[in-house]
Amino acid sequence: MESNQNFSAEQSLQVIQSMIEKAKHDVANNSFYLLLWGWLIFIAALLNFGLMKFTSFEQPYLAWNLVWIGAIASIVKGVKDSKKIAVKTFVGETMKVFGISQGILYFGLAFFFGKFDLWAISFPLYILVYAVTCFFMGALMQFPLLKLTGLLCLPIMVIAVYVSFDWQLFLMALAILISYIVPGHVLNAKEKLQNK
Repeated sequence: MESNQNFSAEQSLQVIQSMIEKAKHDVANNSFYLLLWGWLIFIAALLNFGLMKFTSFEQPYLAWNLVWIGAIASIVKGVKDSKKIAVKTFVGETMKVFGISQGILYFGLAFFFGKFDLWAISFPLYILVYAVTCFFMGALMQFPLLKLTGLLCLPIMVIAVYVSFDWQLFLMALAILISYIVPGHVLNAKEKLQNK
């Protein structure tokens, strides 16, 4: 108790300022990951769709090798950013653990879909995961647009269940555009305004 009384007003302001800066940094990090993964998945899904629909290429699924760029970029940025962190926040730490959990989930789903040849149901399930992910992140970050875009993925997921595999890819690109790319750009713009 006594040590709290010795905490000066200047020190209190420094702590508050560092927490504000950390919150701004968390917003910037979230926009980076939303945009990185959003654009990579969007491009891979449309590339896979285009190769299936409009070419005779026998392995259109190779478009998904683009995700390795995202995995490497995420790991490098995560390690680099963790070295810079002076103040840890609940939101920042929760988002870090949630991001790692998402990676584990996607890897596990891809393994099971491949092992048991369940690709026909894979994309509606991925769209459902996007819905849950965005709703959770939007709630945690107190960012209503992200919650809304997560909910907008639900009707896309329902439609995806009733269309052919190639059109599921197209719907997945639409879902990722709505749920990751649009909110990612809004967060990025918001972060730039905060740093002015």
